[in-house]
Amino acid sequence: MKIHYDADCPPALGEPVAVIGYGSQGRAHAMNLRDSGEDVRVGLYPGSKSIERVEADGLRAVPVPEAVSEATVVMVLTPDAGQGKLFRESIEAHLQPRSMLMFAHGFSIHFAQIKPNQDIDVAMIAPKGPGHLVRSTYANGQGVPAL
Repeated sequence: MKIHYDADCPPALGEPVAVIGYGSQGRAHAMNLRDSGEDVRVGLYPGSKSIERVEADGLRAVPVPEAVSEATVVMVLTPDAGQGKLFRESIEAHLQPRSMLMFAHGFSIHFAQIKPNQDIDVAMIAPKGPGHLVRSTYANGQGVPAL
């Protein structure tokens, strides 16, 4: 496993990003990425109660398969228990080759609920704080510790 520190990482991804889910972490990550100049779309299921909030926050809400097919970086920020099913039904077939699949927890990968193809990179950014703190510290020019 290679460990990256702040100095190792460029300040911007420069790739289209899909944030799947708009709960505590999803909202914080999507807004922080947008405010860092990234091209962000939020993947939600049709009829999601979060669509209005996404749009009010100035982001674009699209169905999960569309968000995934448009992006080369896909952040899965939904509850762990449903990630395997979500991956199989709405993400897996729409991933672009050589995409990066990201998580805030390692549960789904560790317990093989999600088994990405060999050409998909997998990464984890696990903030050590709730989404509102991730967002507020970013807005103040800082950040929270993360794994």
